[in-house]
Amino acid sequence: MMKYRVLLIAIVILPVLTLSGCASSGHLVRQPTVQLSGVEMTRLKLSGQTCRLSFAVSNPNPFPLSINSVRYHVQLSEQRFASGETPGNFSIPAESDGRFDISVDLDIMKTAPRLTNVLRGIARESVTYELNGTFSLDMPLVKSVPFSTSGVITIASN
Repeated sequence: MMKYRVLLIAIVILPVLTLSGCASSGHLVRQPTVQLSGVEMTRLKLSGQTCRLSFAVSNPNPFPLSINSVRYHVQLSEQRFASGETPGNFSIPAESDGRFDISVDLDIMKTAPRLTNVLRGIARESVTYELNGTFSLDMPLVKSVPFSTSGVITIASN
């Protein structure tokens, strides 16, 4: 009887441990595609500037991705531009596209002079970007899902 009990426990627990191992390593969630779709300067003062970063997300998974928070790092023209973590509280539909915006406050004194000129619209041009980060999901046993991309974007000023 004891052998059957041990065997029954092994049959029940082994798949659960295997599943949680896969989930925690991110194998159950395919990496979404994230692109920086817009950079817009919304406020410029002597004390600093505020920019809105817009992102386009494509979810390849057969289930929606409920995002709790977004950790991000953005470089423009190979220079650090913005990084941080912001609450998510949004969802990307299953096998579909979505978007989200982040408002970023920048210190003009710390922002590279070339980027400041671009954001002011003085040097209106397309710039290269690199984006990477992670989504913290509202899914038990699933670690943060990474994303990374690069491309070219035109800066807009308000």
